[in-house]
Amino acid sequence: MRTPEACQDLNDVRIGIDTLDQQIIQALGQRLAYVKAAAQFKPSEASIPAPERVAAMLPLRREWATDAGLDPAFIGPLFAQIIQWNIDQQILHWRMTHPQTAEGAEHE
Repeated sequence: MRTPEACQDLNDVRIGIDTLDQQIIQALGQRLAYVKAAAQFKPSEASIPAPERVAAMLPLRREWATDAGLDPAFIGPLFAQIIQWNIDQQILHWRMTHPQTAEGAEHE
């Protein structure tokens, strides 16, 4: 993969974009693995969303976006969606690994 400045044609650009998209998807998969690993440290399904953690994460991601020259107005909602999807996945994972307590979790 060439750097953007070294691209000699549109095919080089497309290869670069496809390669980066694949890396982003792999990174999202790795992120999900960490999210699932966190489930083992959660005492209950109700503890998974951790709104205080999300509230701390989003401003930091917007700051990182600004530092990287990206629009935080784009990155903020993007990460809000990523985080919510990961929370949903962690809940599903927690239910699969704690079947005996998952039924009662809705009543907490």
